[in-house]
Amino acid sequence: MDSKPTEISSSKMFGGFNKRYKHFSPTLGCSMTFHIYFPPSPQSLSKKFPVLYWLSGLTCSDENFITKSGAQRAASSEGVALIVPDTSPRGLNVEGEADSWDFGVGAGFYLNATQEKWKNWRMYDYVVKELPNLVKENFPQLDTSRASISGHSMGGHGALTIYLKNLDKYKSASAFAPIVNPTNCPWGQKAFTNYLGGNKADWEEYDATNLVAKFRDVSATILIDQKMTSSWPIS
Repeated sequence: MDSKPTEISSSKMFGGFNKRYKHFSPTLGCSMTFHIYFPPSPQSLSKKFPVLYWLSGLTCSDENFITKSGAQRAASSEGVALIVPDTSPRGLNVEGEADSWDFGVGAGFYLNATQEKWKNWRMYDYVVKELPNLVKENFPQLDTSRASISGHSMGGHGALTIYLKNLDKYKSASAFAPIVNPTNCPWGQKAFTNYLGGNKADWEEYDATNLVAKFRDVSATILIDQKMTSSWPIS
């Protein structure tokens, strides 16, 4: 199967374009979709756009942020490309993958599963390795060396853990109402038990609270935003 992305939709917005692509992912073993918002073309053809990866939350796909956030207005003004992947593999028909809203399809938790049944759930490698390489190879107008990462809820968890484990790859991380301590909340415990097994040392590798506790004198640029009256309290 061809891993080269194929454009499947395009719409103009704030002088730039939302474009959706489909490709086969060797990492996940299935076809995946992702969106890129391209800001208006710069006057200098040699100028490349920095990129912001956005990771969405539970039940979402690559469409939610693109259609609901309005972030394209700021991205257009600032000259930043938005790259929005899906939240899990799809179409694999693994037994139980769609039985609950907080696990399986739409709930990949941006980790690499170690349990055989969920072996295709390798969203960490997809976001950190495969997708940036795909973008670099196919979209020369985007500068993947100037990348930041952001997300909401489960996506905030993904943004924080990915950033903390890859400080050399991202300029900053931003998280909105993130799951910052998944080893200590029901969503995380359910996902980690099924994806990673019972060894809690493995869980801690995908827990921002545990990861940041290991840091000493490290410079990091992180924003966490939490509305105190939110119905989704910080986890």
